[in-house]
Amino acid sequence: MASAYIPPTCPILEFDDGPQWLPSLVAQFGDLLPADAGEQLRKANPEGPISARFALYELASKRRLWEATRTWLLAREVFAYHGTRINEAQHRSIEREGLRPLVAAERVPAIAAFLGEHRLWPEIGGRVAEAIEFVSSRAGNREGMVYGLFSRSGLVRGCNHYLVEGSEFDHHVANYLLGDICHDENRRRGRGTLVQFRLTGAEAIDAANPRGEIGDEPNLLAELIGAVAWWLVTGDDDTAAQEEGCGLMRYEAIPPDRISAFIDVPDEELWPHYDNRAH
Repeated sequence: MASAYIPPTCPILEFDDGPQWLPSLVAQFGDLLPADAGEQLRKANPEGPISARFALYELASKRRLWEATRTWLLAREVFAYHGTRINEAQHRSIEREGLRPLVAAERVPAIAAFLGEHRLWPEIGGRVAEAIEFVSSRAGNREGMVYGLFSRSGLVRGCNHYLVEGSEFDHHVANYLLGDICHDENRRRGRGTLVQFRLTGAEAIDAANPRGEIGDEPNLLAELIGAVAWWLVTGDDDTAAQEEGCGLMRYEAIPPDRISAFIDVPDEELWPHYDNRAH
């Protein structure tokens, strides 16, 4: 299931048919768009996909565009990505069990395996449960969730601390116990890895629109419309201006049969884009 690393472009979404999804969605819009939509959008001179999307709303019904986008996406499957840093044993575990939602109370053995060889372990080992409780209650609770991103490039070049540092929850725990020196420990955990998995269109909409389909960002349907608008303006099928792409969160496991690839990302690709955040 391992796949060779290919430096990413910046698509907001990836499908089996590659960048052809853009003209496919435009065809779905049909006569909702004026024949000269691209020309009118270029005259609006948008700075990026967001402003292009709002310019498109001036040319066509926002509600009908959203309905058409939803209908189109429901008929498809989409690739999504979970970014992490794992060793061979963890890789095999994900192959067997899939991507499981976080259960903080079950992280104690993993944290002990992660930090157990550190010279300060005799001092901090007894505080792991304390650190987990702190992270769960104050530093960002992701209990019961699996996080991901639709843009492969977003995880490699936009928010790649997941691939450099590994599990964000474990990183918060290590930071609580060790402070900034935890970064070195995080990087020893294994290799930066993209776990590619498939979602149905309905699952993608549900996972990426936490505030509802017509709600504020993050919103997958809005980003799709923005990507199309930007493509009509520029012909840019990589939609590079949407580098990070739309995030997603699932409250159910991603089973092994929905995982389509493990993609190792070399550190030389990650370091130039690493933000070295401490939290």
